[in-house]
Amino acid sequence: MTRSEKLREFMTASRVLLPTLPAQINMRLGVRNKNALSLHLDEIPVPDSKIAREAEEQCREASPQRLVNHCHRTYVWGMLLSHRDRLRPDPELLYVAAMLHDLTLTDTFRDVNPMICFGARGGVMAAEWAHERGWPDHRSATLADAISLHLNAYVDPKHGPEAQLLQAGAAVDVIGLHLWELSRETVHGVLTRYPLLDFTDGLAEFEFESRPHTRAQLLTRWLMFSTLARHSPLLNK
Repeated sequence: MTRSEKLREFMTASRVLLPTLPAQINMRLGVRNKNALSLHLDEIPVPDSKIAREAEEQCREASPQRLVNHCHRTYVWGMLLSHRDRLRPDPELLYVAAMLHDLTLTDTFRDVNPMICFGARGGVMAAEWAHERGWPDHRSATLADAISLHLNAYVDPKHGPEAQLLQAGAAVDVIGLHLWELSRETVHGVLTRYPLLDFTDGLAEFEFESRPHTRAQLLTRWLMFSTLARHSPLLNK
């Protein structure tokens, strides 16, 4: 990223994060949101197609359990937020994206291609992975975009609901963004089925990717990503 790109992303992140401060304070004070979305986990469809099962298997083979659970929660948070935002994602595409979005943080896929940004590296890898399993070019490209954009503070709707919801779901899971908009019962159901385990221990894997001129470095150095993650309201649920 150039200096102007970093500044632009920093300003975008500030516009996204600052309006959530009242909600963050209310959560820490134990105040309930009467308008929070409440859905039972069984209302969220879990794709069972061949490629969806293969994506989950790939995730499990390469990732520690804490990361596997993160990928499942990212999908579920994204689908929950789709109800709030009245978005209609392709569940299979979002599920595959969620299962594959952090594979390049693992030892198996860290050096899968020379892209310096792990998000971009993951997008390219996922597109190739999906194409090998029969997805057409346009669908593989949508998958790649969703994964490569999930580190952004904001994803433009022009990139599609899957990219928007993958980014939003990951933000809920890592720093608790938008958590205020989900009922306590719904959040408890997600964490019961997919526990956090030692999730914050895995931040070292992300911090390792904070290479110069990458979005990971911007998030870590400028936006206090690791601090926000270690103090996420999810950890107190």
